[in-house]
Parts: sequence; structure tokens; C-alpha cells
Amino acid sequence: MIRKPVALALLALLAVAAAPVSADADYALDFASAYVWRGITFTDGAVWQPSVTASNDSGFAINVWGNLDLDDANDMSAEFNEIDLTASYGFGTDAVSAEVGFIEYLFPNTAFAGTREVYLTLGLDITASPSLSVYYDIDEVKDFYANFGVSFGGDVSDAMAWSVDVSAGWAGDDFAAAYGGTSGGMYDGNVTFGLSGGAWSAFVSYVDALDDDALPEQPVDFLAGIGFSF
Repeated sequence: MIRKPVALALLALLAVAAAPVSADADYALDFASAYVWRGITFTDGAVWQPSVTASNDSGFAINVWGNLDLDDANDMSAEFNEIDLTASYGFGTDAVSAEVGFIEYLFPNTAFAGTREVYLTLGLDITASPSLSVYYDIDEVKDFYANFGVSFGGDVSDAMAWSVDVSAGWAGDDFAAAYGGTSGGMYDGNVTFGLSGGAWSAFVSYVDALDDDALPEQPVDFLAGIGFSF
């Protein structure tokens, strides 16, 4: 039986893709050595993370993303343990971009309850491309998580580009407590080096807790991956 939120998201995905305005569908097949979310290790082993995004010229988009364990790190080999459904609207000017959205988190094949977030992301088209994202869990956690990041990049050749992304997270007391912390504060730090060319991309990341009271030490600090999009 498909949960109602899943069914609604799939119907919305089809609606956007079939809209009379110009619409696009993008597919991604990503593989990583581990699954780390906001500094939290969810899978200490290889994962496959497919996704599909349907969008149109109006700025609306629907994304379906999943995480499937490729080994038995969680005793869940070849099973999906998370599916995220995101509806978003992007807008802005040449200098400032913004996006608002809603995320439905589902955890099939696990004992975890699903939850929901709303979010706002702001970005500036200047040197270092700074961005700020603020998320609020409106269901199970009922608290904030925010992330500030900067990005640098350039061309290696006509067919390849490089990027460096640096970010830091902050979490409220209830968000930290939901994932094993004892108090809110500075949460996770991330440094990612990436290469991309055409339909492929690859990355290496270092992630760590910025405050052990907010985010306890995690088993994965380094991870790497490769993805294909079409």
C-alpha cells in the first residue's frame, strides 16, 4: 500500500511533467561510499541514491530522491531506507536567487517515523557564491536547522570543471536532541572538492561535528562518490 503523501507526490510529479508549459525531467544516478546527512552518518557503507526532478519554466519543481544500501551496513542490503519527496518554487533576480519548498521524509523498511520540513534558501551571485538555507521541521522534531555555505569553482579544461564547497550548520535544541545531541548550537562542518564534466560528476568530502554537545562524534568523516545525470 502506498502512503498518501507518496501517492500525492507522485501525482504532482506527473502533473508538472505533463504541464502545457515547457517542462523538463532530470534523472540522476549517484553512488557514494556512505550516506551522511547534515553531518549524521545514516549508512556507514556504500549506497545508491537515484533521483528524478520534474520542473517547468514557472519555477516550480518536484523531486523524488531515494537512498538504497548496497551492502549490509544496516542489515538492509539492496533495500531503500529513505525516500524524500520535495516540492519547491524558485525565483529571484540576476544577483539574488531564492527557493522555498516542502520536504516529506519517508523511511521505508525501518522503524523510524517519517517527518516533514519547510525551507527557504537564499543565494548571491557574487564571488564565493554565498548561500543560506533555513529548514524547519513541522512534524516530529518541530525545530530549526540552518546551513551557511560558500562555493568556488573554475574550469580544468574545456570538458571538465572543479568546485570547492565549504559549509557549516547550526541546530536548535530540539533538532539536536532528536539526533542524539544534548543542546543546540554549531552543528556540522563540511568541505567538498568536486569534479564534473558533461553527464558525470565526482566528489570527495570531509565532514565533522562542530560541537560534540549538539552533534555527537560520527563514524564517517570522509566519503566519496560519483554520479551520472541525464
